[in-house]
Amino acid sequence: MWGIDFSEEGSSVFAIGSVDKQNDGAKISYIAKAANVQHVKDDIYLVTYAFQSGDQLQLTITKKTVDYNYHFPGTTTENQIIVAIFNGETLDLIASDISIQPRAEENKLYTVTNLHTTSAGDFNGTIGRVPLLK
Repeated sequence: MWGIDFSEEGSSVFAIGSVDKQNDGAKISYIAKAANVQHVKDDIYLVTYAFQSGDQLQLTITKKTVDYNYHFPGTTTENQIIVAIFNGETLDLIASDISIQPRAEENKLYTVTNLHTTSAGDFNGTIGRVPLLK
């Protein structure tokens, strides 16, 4: 369904890219230290970005179709973002999405994040070399 195979957890540290937080004070760029997409149960997955600054962004998503895009809000029949958490705090999402695209030649995923919140600003960026974990 993902277009790639599962990887070893240790490959999470090869992620590369950044996510910018903006529109809530000064723009802050978070540089990836590690990232992965991990199967939780059934069609639920956890996307985790760990940044060099020690900050962490996690998205709980559902994978219902082979489509690469996940939306908030979404419907129960499509891929959707269920919740987003930044440093342990739940983000109050408004129309947001993430694209998770397979890179078969790397056996990794490429992610494009476009999250909008009502009080924490926007999180936009790309992170590649993201492994799929069991």
